[in-house]
Amino acid sequence: MIRCMIRLPVLWLSLILVTGCAQNDSPEQQIREMIERSEAAIEARALLDARSLLSDAYQDAEKRTKPELVRLLGGYFLRNKSIHLLVQIERINLDDPTRPRVTLYAAMAANPFADVDELSGLRAALYRFDLELIHEADEWRLVSGRWQPATRDDFLGLTRQ
Repeated sequence: MIRCMIRLPVLWLSLILVTGCAQNDSPEQQIREMIERSEAAIEARALLDARSLLSDAYQDAEKRTKPELVRLLGGYFLRNKSIHLLVQIERINLDDPTRPRVTLYAAMAANPFADVDELSGLRAALYRFDLELIHEADEWRLVSGRWQPATRDDFLGLTRQ
């Protein structure tokens, strides 16, 4: 019990420091950090952490809402005991600063891999994600998204740019 009481203030302080630092970063840097948190949550299979990165107003072209997307993600976590990602951001479009758009590619595999060159030797699922974000409660959250299969060449094209 005492150990928990000591950890709580340390956790609270670290959250304040992280939040304070994020407010000074540019919107693009904040979005990159949000994507990194998303990647970490998915690899850790931390459904609550991933859920917190979704807007309550989430709705995509397939008419999926936040609860439906969380269920979909939860099912993915149940089917995959080990998740490793390689995420490459193609672009962050801030033309509309209230609704930035992000295009990224993600490789998902059961085994760890370090870079694109290792994709050919792995059975990895490759996807392109087109995301729309919104700034809520001092954080960027996903408000809409769509995904489609990608190819190894899509990833190689990003590394050559």
